Amino acid sequence: MADSKNYELAYLLSSSVPEGEVLTWAGKITHAITDAKGIVRRVEEPYLRRLGYPIQKETQAYFGWTTFTVVPEKLAEIKKVLKALGKIIRLLILEETRKTAPVRPMRLRTIPTAPVTRPILRETEKPEEKLDLEALDKKLEEILGK
Repeated sequence: MADSKNYELAYLLSSSVPEGEVLTWAGKITHAITDAKGIVRRVEEPYLRRLGYPIQKETQAYFGWTTFTVVPEKLAEIKKVLKALGKIIRLLILEETRKTAPVRPMRLRTIPTAPVTRPILRETEKPEEKLDLEALDKKLEEILGK
């Protein structure tokens, strides 16, 4: 397939589908893709989730997605088959595009450094006095009356 492209199919499956048949429905979607000569790359198992707003009067649906490769001319055929299945309440097919972010040169930040200086003492400030334990004991004895 020289002209094939990569696609991603996201779909919502009706919550009326019994839980045991959800994988069968995922298989039907896969078969619709392979019948159109597509190659399925990955299938994510549908899981039940609450919808943000009602879709076709449903508040819950099974959400699943599949990635595949196919010729773009076959997309209409795949959509037609999927819509005919009846239990798919919403589907979206997007082309996968791989964009690489441009590489920007990294700037090195320089952190300014200040020269180390001694703190300047103002006249109102006094340097911390050393604690004299003996003098402190004498004052405590005088206060306590010993």
